[in-house]
Amino acid sequence: MKANIFKLLFTLTFLTLSSITYANVELEIVEGTSNPTLKASIEKNASRFLTEVTDAYNTNRALNLNGLVKPSGEMSIEMLWENVHFKPEDSYIGETLLSSSDGYQIRNIALELQPQDDNSEAEYKEAVINFDKSGNVTDVYFSIDNNTYKQLMEKGKQLDDMEKRLEILDYVERFRTSYNTKDLNFLNQVFSDDALIITGKVVTPKKVKDGMGISLPSVTYTKQGKKEYLSNLARVFQNNRYINVNFDDVTIKRHGANPDIYGVRVVQHYQSSNYSDEGYVFMVWDFSDPEQPQIHVRTWQPMYLDKNKQHPLPESEIFDINSIGGI
Repeated sequence: MKANIFKLLFTLTFLTLSSITYANVELEIVEGTSNPTLKASIEKNASRFLTEVTDAYNTNRALNLNGLVKPSGEMSIEMLWENVHFKPEDSYIGETLLSSSDGYQIRNIALELQPQDDNSEAEYKEAVINFDKSGNVTDVYFSIDNNTYKQLMEKGKQLDDMEKRLEILDYVERFRTSYNTKDLNFLNQVFSDDALIITGKVVTPKKVKDGMGISLPSVTYTKQGKKEYLSNLARVFQNNRYINVNFDDVTIKRHGANPDIYGVRVVQHYQSSNYSDEGYVFMVWDFSDPEQPQIHVRTWQPMYLDKNKQHPLPESEIFDINSIGGI
């Protein structure tokens, strides 16, 4: 009798589990191409990829990207997955297909994220899916918000450098995601061998008992080369299971004398397993070699001079493209 009951319970459990299915995710290109073959290829490959990440997210398993992503992009996506699991918020996604420097991309894909850290709650971000010229998925990374993207592109129309801005934005977003994925290989490639890394630190002056004036905190700066910076960063990656870097308020400015040099300034929000901060990151990008753009300068400055956020860093002290000579 007991054996029959256990058998019945096992059968019911098996039937319940086997009946659990996860709806397919459908991505449709609503505009951006008149090529029906390309459209069908991208829609099929994107839908299959998004369905796989949804299933992996819901069952808390590793991704199976075999046949879904080009081999060159599998490792970076898997590295991202180790840090944070993600799935699209909607089962239907209708978006515009955009051209990129080496193929195509679809932006504005709303994701639900679950960082692989016991103390972190679900988050929400937008992602970019990149495709080669045949419509195969090549890479996925988190994107800046859509309003910032539109502002940057509108500025590109005014200055007639739209294509270059798309390329810069692509690399900036990959750069940001490389901290989330702990991708030292990409960072090693994108920083030039003579790169200068400058980090600001707030210094609070000692109180003078007999002094009448009030001295505000100031910022002091330390400089590192590429090798030292990446060595220190490797230790940070090793000591933090979870790293989340976000960029907003992105500005892109072209150098007046050299059209291949761009200054990019962002507000960076950094959070890891044991540390968080927010500050200004400024980068000098060199696109002389379009196949391998390089960062020559990367700086970080605190947004505020005090813990209570009552004294923001003066605008005149924030680095931008005009600061190159003085850095």
